[in-house]
Amino acid sequence: MKFTTNSIKSCAARIGLLTEFERIPNTTFETPLVLVYTKGGCVPHLTKDVFKMLTSSPQMLSVSLSSTCLMQETMKDCNINFANFVGMKEYINFLTIHDPASTTPSGFRESGIIPLWTRCGKYAITVDKYMDIIETFKPDMYVALCDGDTNIDSSRKRISKSVESSMTFFEQCFIKHSSSEVLKSCEILGAIEGGYNKDARTVSINYLKTKPLIGYVIDGLHNNGPHVKDIPSKQIKDIIEHTIVISMGCWNPLTVLELIELGVDIFDTTYPYVITENLEALTFLCDRDNCNNIGHIISFTEGRYADDFSPICSHCECLTCKNHTKAYLHHLCNVKELLGKVLLMIHNVHQYLEFFKIIRENIKRDTLDDYKKKINLKFKQNNIIQAEEFTCTKDSKLTSL
Repeated sequence: MKFTTNSIKSCAARIGLLTEFERIPNTTFETPLVLVYTKGGCVPHLTKDVFKMLTSSPQMLSVSLSSTCLMQETMKDCNINFANFVGMKEYINFLTIHDPASTTPSGFRESGIIPLWTRCGKYAITVDKYMDIIETFKPDMYVALCDGDTNIDSSRKRISKSVESSMTFFEQCFIKHSSSEVLKSCEILGAIEGGYNKDARTVSINYLKTKPLIGYVIDGLHNNGPHVKDIPSKQIKDIIEHTIVISMGCWNPLTVLELIELGVDIFDTTYPYVITENLEALTFLCDRDNCNNIGHIISFTEGRYADDFSPICSHCECLTCKNHTKAYLHHLCNVKELLGKVLLMIHNVHQYLEFFKIIRENIKRDTLDDYKKKINLKFKQNNIIQAEEFTCTKDSKLTSL
């Protein structure tokens, strides 16, 4: 794989191009890019046919080992790689260790081992086991085994151990990667660790920058899961500015824009998945008055949509908005019909893919700052609405007393 950019500025929004993939050589991706989040190699709630209806453009899939490692033995028996095994051979796949949509339990550390949390419980991963899985999966790209169990509350000792362990893991993985005939067409990335300690990050960066890698991943800022969407950009800004690479996780759109302005190129669609699980629809791109979408999301657990026969957004071109109403979605969600999450996932992923198209267009036009202000207003309006609803609820309770 090859990454090129015309940007000469450091820590600034930029347009780049990913090309020369070994398995699918004619595929190209423009950055900033969002990877499509998967569980078990498939987009949650969507069949492959539905996903193809959602987007016909080339996509890169984000695949977590925690949701796929139990497939290894069957893949070995079938003598087939991961892309073919899950029927997604048309898509480039990027293998990470933990699932960004699920909180990774902290602790449980043992020397030379990374705990992997699967649906069947804890799974101890050594470098030998990890590289055996990689040789079976043959992903297009993968992250070397690393210890990213740090967050803003981590001690200096834990951070230092994280960096030290990750460098050791990387060295062992890289030796096995370089000597493997099977992995000649696969690309390995290094994870930059160090929590919220700049000195520790510098140690990790200085170690990895001497290695012949195609890219780097920022790790150790959080323990994954839905809470990541609530991390304020000011908390991570200094660290990201110090470490510009790929950033996976459930970042909300405002934080995504902040990170892009700092030069981050690649994200994933964990956020729209988490929003779908909450029975919510993204509306931060909607600017039509007749839709009455003031904030950045709407929740179909609210009774106000029971008799609303308009689409989520009249301007949205997704299958859900073109064929279904808010009232129907409210009904599906409240009776816990599986179709509810299917339709919400179609809308939310479509919106997020469109979001990144608009971001790229604004970078080219040098209008990203104006666009950021517009999206920021949507989020502020949502906060105002929630505050008003809280006040009304509180007042009604006092009145009843």
